[in-house]
Amino acid sequence: MKAWATTMRHSRGQPPQNMIMPNPTAPSPPLHSMVLTADDYVGYILNGERQDQRIRTIGLPGFLVCGPYRPLKAGTYTIAILGEVDDGGLLAFVDVVCNSGARQLAKSDITVQAGPGIISIFSLHLPEDVDDLEIRLAVAADTRLAFQGVHIQERDADRDYALLNKSYASDAHWSVVLFSSCLSHVKPDIPFYLVIPREDQGVFDRLFGSAHAIGFIDRLPITLYEDWVLAKSDNVTPNGFTGWQVQQVVKLAFSKLGLCRQYLTCDSAQFFTRPFDFTKAMFRDGILCTTARPQDRDEIDRHFINTGEQCWLQGELVSASVAFDAIDAHFTSRREPLKYHYIGCNGIFDVDICHALEAKAANFGYGNFAGMINLCPYEFAWYGAFVTYCHPDLFKPIEPCIFRPIVEAGQLFDEPPPTGDDGFFGYLFQKPACDDLQPMRTYLACLAACPPHIEK
Repeated sequence: MKAWATTMRHSRGQPPQNMIMPNPTAPSPPLHSMVLTADDYVGYILNGERQDQRIRTIGLPGFLVCGPYRPLKAGTYTIAILGEVDDGGLLAFVDVVCNSGARQLAKSDITVQAGPGIISIFSLHLPEDVDDLEIRLAVAADTRLAFQGVHIQERDADRDYALLNKSYASDAHWSVVLFSSCLSHVKPDIPFYLVIPREDQGVFDRLFGSAHAIGFIDRLPITLYEDWVLAKSDNVTPNGFTGWQVQQVVKLAFSKLGLCRQYLTCDSAQFFTRPFDFTKAMFRDGILCTTARPQDRDEIDRHFINTGEQCWLQGELVSASVAFDAIDAHFTSRREPLKYHYIGCNGIFDVDICHALEAKAANFGYGNFAGMINLCPYEFAWYGAFVTYCHPDLFKPIEPCIFRPIVEAGQLFDEPPPTGDDGFFGYLFQKPACDDLQPMRTYLACLAACPPHIEK
């Protein structure tokens, strides 16, 4: 159901395209959404001027707009403020209020553009119905922005999920295919967040726009800029961080944006080929699973020594067992015979657990997620070890994890296609396969090889 449509510019000066925010399927009553445009703010423009479907700043401080005083039922919502920010200026913000402005329900600072067509995006929790909801933009004299409207989407309290893809221009073709596969195979119809470097926007605009034009996708993902996510979550990374390290911080820092309760992270070079029910696949006994493979500690230590596999620890390459033991040692002094390997490429994260993990990182003197990754850059191992040792009541290990790994292109059809019942719902492609295969052609070939799905 296309419940949340807005405009998203491919680049400055180019015509906008629709960005669809999916409405999660749910039992009755249906989830509520509200779309406010510049037309709804006529009569509520205080320190700006309207230009077509935009309300622009004019160099006056104060509220750009107030209103429009709408009723909204109790619940949890995602609020997207739409438009373009040239310069947030000094102390610009958006807030949500009721009771004639006397009660502030949420506030988000405006510094830079959050994503293409998005000034800011944040969560709103209403404990009770309100009759006069206002969404106001406060600007400074040096703020330069154009406000286009607001989209409000209710979230399912019991199934508050999201999917996160951290990507780069070099992987943009894969991200398009991943997104298309989610639209076809993932339920409920959860939000798909794509986080990219600001400078890569043109590549993604072009590829997603082309895919939309030919009907390969019927909507666009919710795209956020990498630097905005890091700044908003207080996890700005050191200048020396590589893209590999930055993406690990983003995957953890996303938890601090408040846009869901649980989320699945996907690398770009993977796609679904079978129906994937988030609740059935990711929960056991009502508890969110952790991607983890049980191993004999002595056996895996010998394997790492024999293979010479190394990992990073404090800026140095050491034996992989030394690096992962160093992470474990933050949470336990015991050296148990059973050790877990926290599987990479896909992570299943609970927001509350992530927050507790970052608090631990601060206690260790690392400050935040970025400091933790700076010490040892393996986000799944940090999260997995924390759940294993500090929250054993919440530790539900799951393996295999969602996608069948393909390393060599030639092995793609060596086995029968994933069935879902075997724990695999699609494929993930590692090097060199991800470099050797053409994403869309590979996806279509894999779909063709899959037997028709029969609902049970």
